Amino acid sequence: MTGAGARADAADHLVRERRGAAEWLVLNRPARRNALTVELVRDLADAVAQAGADPEVRALVVTGAPPVFCAGGDLTALSAVAERGARAVTDAVYGQFQRLVRLLRDVPVPVLAAVNGPALGAGLDLALACDLRYASRTASFASSWINAGLVPGMGGAHLLTRTVGSTRANEMVLTGRAVPPDEACAWGLVNEVLAPERLEERVTEVTGELAKLSLAALSSSKASLRRALSSEFDHELAVLGAVQGGLLTGQEFRDAMARFRKKS
Repeated sequence: MTGAGARADAADHLVRERRGAAEWLVLNRPARRNALTVELVRDLADAVAQAGADPEVRALVVTGAPPVFCAGGDLTALSAVAERGARAVTDAVYGQFQRLVRLLRDVPVPVLAAVNGPALGAGLDLALACDLRYASRTASFASSWINAGLVPGMGGAHLLTRTVGSTRANEMVLTGRAVPPDEACAWGLVNEVLAPERLEERVTEVTGELAKLSLAALSSSKASLRRALSSEFDHELAVLGAVQGGLLTGQEFRDAMARFRKKS
């Protein structure tokens, strides 16, 4: 995604572009399949907070530089954090990744995920934290944390269960199975599936429709919807921060990293 209004942060891993009344936030690490680092998550959270405080912004869109939405957490970067100990991991998960989840929940305007490719692990959690999800036919969805010996540290198991029900969430979280877009839509995981060339156009149409509505009514409606889903969610996030600290510093994650390095 490029344009006259596009701007990137100093590290170029996040591109921001104002399109009418919508702020587009583009994960821009295509060489790493838009995998999330602590720094990228921090900058994305900052961008969400800034856009949410701008009275001219009526919607946020989160997407990825093609061809992937987000392949999850950057295992190499997370492994480096893990070397500093469980407390450092807990601080990173609770302080940055979970800060992002909370901001997406609490920002007063609707947040749309334009899922233009695979959404895996933390990428699935990121999409689930958005209010509306539109998917390309090139998308797929997997709670792949289990493959690295981890839990969905951004609250994905909680959000997935609320979204698709416990039976389907159990299958996704416990097996890591990838779900194709049409099946995801049938499950209610996404709102709509579109041809790749139609995705941005459709999301732009939706943000244009949202811009015509009462901001006060939108904000109040979103808050009401989130209250219906947020019971004990903060407690769950606190527990996950500590659990992930132990897993990321454990032997099974180190073994998973060794397998990952052999493949890369």
